[in-house]
Amino acid sequence: GRLLTVAAAVAVLAAACGSRLGDEELRAAAGPSGAPAADGTAPTEGAEATIGSLPVPCGPGAQPPGPPPADTPGVSADAIEIAVISDRAGQVKVPTASIEESMAAFVEWCNGLGGINGRALELTRIDSKLFSHLEATMEACDAGVFAIVGSGSVTDNQGAQEMVDCGLVEVPAYTATPAKALSDRLVAPLPNPADRYNVGFARWIAQEHPDAIDRAAILHPAIDTASIQADRMREAYEAEGFTFVVDRETGAIAESYAAEALAMQRADVRWVTMVSATSEVVKLLRDMETQSFSPEVLDLGPQFYDAELAAEPAAEGALVQVSTVPFEEAADSPALATYLDAYRAAAGADAPEPTALGVTAFSAGLLFATAAQALGDDLTRDGLLEQLHAIRAWDGGGLHAPSDPGGRAAPTCIAYLEVHDGGFRRVHPPEPASFDCDPTYAVDLEGDVGGGATEGGG
Repeated sequence: GRLLTVAAAVAVLAAACGSRLGDEELRAAAGPSGAPAADGTAPTEGAEATIGSLPVPCGPGAQPPGPPPADTPGVSADAIEIAVISDRAGQVKVPTASIEESMAAFVEWCNGLGGINGRALELTRIDSKLFSHLEATMEACDAGVFAIVGSGSVTDNQGAQEMVDCGLVEVPAYTATPAKALSDRLVAPLPNPADRYNVGFARWIAQEHPDAIDRAAILHPAIDTASIQADRMREAYEAEGFTFVVDRETGAIAESYAAEALAMQRADVRWVTMVSATSEVVKLLRDMETQSFSPEVLDLGPQFYDAELAAEPAAEGALVQVSTVPFEEAADSPALATYLDAYRAAAGADAPEPTALGVTAFSAGLLFATAAQALGDDLTRDGLLEQLHAIRAWDGGGLHAPSDPGGRAAPTCIAYLEVHDGGFRRVHPPEPASFDCDPTYAVDLEGDVGGGATEGGG
């Protein structure tokens, strides 16, 4: 039962969680060879090249590396040691599994260009095993790595304070809990501060479907992670004019959602969202179809950018929010095409398909490398953190929506896909690989967001 509950929780944690597309779909997205676009943007000459719009931060450097500061853990004359902490797939299938493989791909790609200022990256992989994030963090501390990069764990609050106390710096793929998201020594490529919320999606729905927002419904399982996310969403959407006529907790794993479908039908619900796992939404959609209940809008978060949803006939027309460039648009994003090429080159036969969280892990690698490259031989953890805080505009070269990592700012960009004929197609904005961005989309939340920041250590 505990494993089933966590399996559901995994799927609702990350704002950037996304698709698990099959090999055939990925080949179609990236072109016949899966290679980066042949427009001069593929990295071929280290720091003189670009990955999308970003100067490549990997290369041999202008001169051989000199001696690093004597008291810097994880840095030698020829190497930089980093760790990635993640929940690996095992007894429970986790949609975040590809982030470890994406970090391995980044390390291989970066080292192939010369490392960072001539220092090779060495990657330590640590399994947080769903429930063991504290132990995993302690392992990273004891290993003396320079930083944690591309990480993501369901229970990341467990080790949040330990990471700060042992002086580590973290550049994660995603954060799951407020304690981790608001950590003093963490900078994310797509920040997700728990005390702010992106209402751009709510405003677009209100504009396109004004009659639907007066009859809204939200469903979520009775587990803390989902409840916190539902509470944040409800507060933000109500401030934008939504009225929730149905607000229901469900089981983490339910046999049927017939009762919920009937309740929404009787309440004349016109807008529906669910904070849960893809498998649970599929069950809900089938029960809604059985009862001939068809709301005007089915609006789903980024975790549902998933081939499992697209393959469900009852999901036709559902809207799905995204913050990374969709895999279907890799031909329009040289950076995404480079990621897919690097992933295929490094991943073994048993590796999971790339996911949107894998994309943000690769972006985390690029963000870390950009900050580390700027330090030259003066590689210190506090110097790294200072450089990361100085990066106030970031999109991984075109991997995802623009963000402000250094300012730890809430997201201010949106994009919608729609389930169509067993796949996904873009709805808003219409241009491929684009996002609708507005600084007013980020709003403060006043309610309890489930915990505070970790503090101390720098």
